[in-house]
Amino acid sequence: MSELWSTLRPQLEHLATPLPLAALALADTHRDEIAPYLIAELTGLATDLGPVRQDDYVLHLYAMLLLARWRDTRAYRPLVALGHLDENSVDTVFGQLVHDSYGRALASTCDGDLTPLIALAEDPAASQWGRGAALEALAVAAIEGRAARAPVIDFLADFGTREAQALQDDPESGADFQLIDQIVSHLADLGAAEQLPLMAEWFTAGLIDTSYMDPQDVLSGARRNPAECLAALRAAGHGLIEDLQPEIAAWPDIHHMPPVSLPPIPLGAIRDPIVRDGDKVGRNDLCPCGSGRKYKKCHGAN
Repeated sequence: MSELWSTLRPQLEHLATPLPLAALALADTHRDEIAPYLIAELTGLATDLGPVRQDDYVLHLYAMLLLARWRDTRAYRPLVALGHLDENSVDTVFGQLVHDSYGRALASTCDGDLTPLIALAEDPAASQWGRGAALEALAVAAIEGRAARAPVIDFLADFGTREAQALQDDPESGADFQLIDQIVSHLADLGAAEQLPLMAEWFTAGLIDTSYMDPQDVLSGARRNPAECLAALRAAGHGLIEDLQPEIAAWPDIHHMPPVSLPPIPLGAIRDPIVRDGDKVGRNDLCPCGSGRKYKKCHGAN
């Protein structure tokens, strides 16, 4: 083990306040020396999740973000492998970052071979969150020019067609968060105007959650050219991993968020109808927890 890694590892293993920005900057300037240790960290998790079961263990998350920032393609397949884990394991490994950073990290480390991402998206044993991250990675990689645009659009359209058929055959199948919603969003992000008739069919059939993706947003989004799609992606902060500070700024608040305390249910009130105290929160509204994220990307993700 190198002397530098021996110094950096203790600073990056567990969540600390303030965040270890100096250690991250030091790692950034010695990427050739540090990268093999970070890759080994990610590779080891595929067979042993013991480290991430420790309270506030985040070394693997720093590893993912640093390697993504460095566009280190050696991290691509270890990261994809983690997405094939079951839902509880994926939640243990990534937590909120399965929505915020994981898919973008996959796109950032992609070596141009889309086969691993497609296999993850189509893996029925993987969690919805892992599969959704693979779909996001495909779209981001295509928009950012790390993958060919046409094959990604063709795959998303084909995959969406199969998802639509499965939902029509069994409307009760699947989880609350349907992958077809995300597919429509990504096709719009890609400016896939040629797929508008297909997406219109899905909307007409009632297969798309219109609180997640409005038909007018799809129409306007899908008519953008590739340059406009790229500008919109980056403006929203949904492009490749670049600066680590925005990615980790909210970590202390998320990790140390106090547990929700609910009042006891009065005896005999079990059969009373449930009455909502406030307005319904839409999936695209800001989460009422105050995190600054959309509800669908925060508490609504669960």
